[in-house]
Amino acid sequence: MLYVYAIVADHAAGVEALLPAEGILPGVAVRLVPAGAFHRPAPEASSLSVLVSEVPDTVFGEETLRAHLGDADWTRARILAHQRVVSALLPVATVLPLKFCTLFAQDASLAAALATQRPALEATVARLRGAREWGVKLFFAAPPRSTLPLEPVGAGAGLAFFRRKKQEQEARAAAEAALDHCVAASHRRLARLARAAVANPLQPPELHGQAAVMALNGAYLVAAEDEPAWRDALAELEQAHAASGARYVLTGPWAPYHFTGDGLV
Repeated sequence: MLYVYAIVADHAAGVEALLPAEGILPGVAVRLVPAGAFHRPAPEASSLSVLVSEVPDTVFGEETLRAHLGDADWTRARILAHQRVVSALLPVATVLPLKFCTLFAQDASLAAALATQRPALEATVARLRGAREWGVKLFFAAPPRSTLPLEPVGAGAGLAFFRRKKQEQEARAAAEAALDHCVAASHRRLARLARAAVANPLQPPELHGQAAVMALNGAYLVAAEDEPAWRDALAELEQAHAASGARYVLTGPWAPYHFTGDGLV
């Protein structure tokens, strides 16, 4: 079986030396192979290469793989191994990362997929060329409890209670509107300076591990020449919204998983 990590372009000779000694499994080598090498006879020249490992079907066959993926420790180790291979060539090539556990039974099936999807793969590589993925997470402190003054008891207490509730609702609505505006404005400004952008689903606290509420989980594909302006925009957003309790967390650069299209299927 063939385990495929990524499609690679724009690399110089000898970059294989940067690949990790082991791939998806201990003792399994990683190869950088021209895409045309999987075709018999060879097709017209292609600028694409493929990062692959030969893996045993005793581990990656459908039934055994399903069982392994039920083991959280095994899966975590394999995901990290996949990411190490994909990340190794990011500084020296254009890398189109593929999904974890992209598998082909034999050379012929991989060759067919490469031939069928070559135009889409080349278009995606062109979009990724010279750009990197950055992540921005926006957090807000949990909203404070109401600080409205207590109303007197006795005559008129019922009316005061409803007035207080209305004030609380109005204050909460105003705070939510301000938060929504901050999130939308932040994503819009960062996206405007990027080649592509996506707002991912928000993560729950047990996943992001912050003592705050996540309001934005964005990913941005930023061209190298635009990175200074993009980072300046992020710094200005941090300054503009600091008083409202906004906290921006920048991560990356990452392999551009959010901008790979359909990959290789």
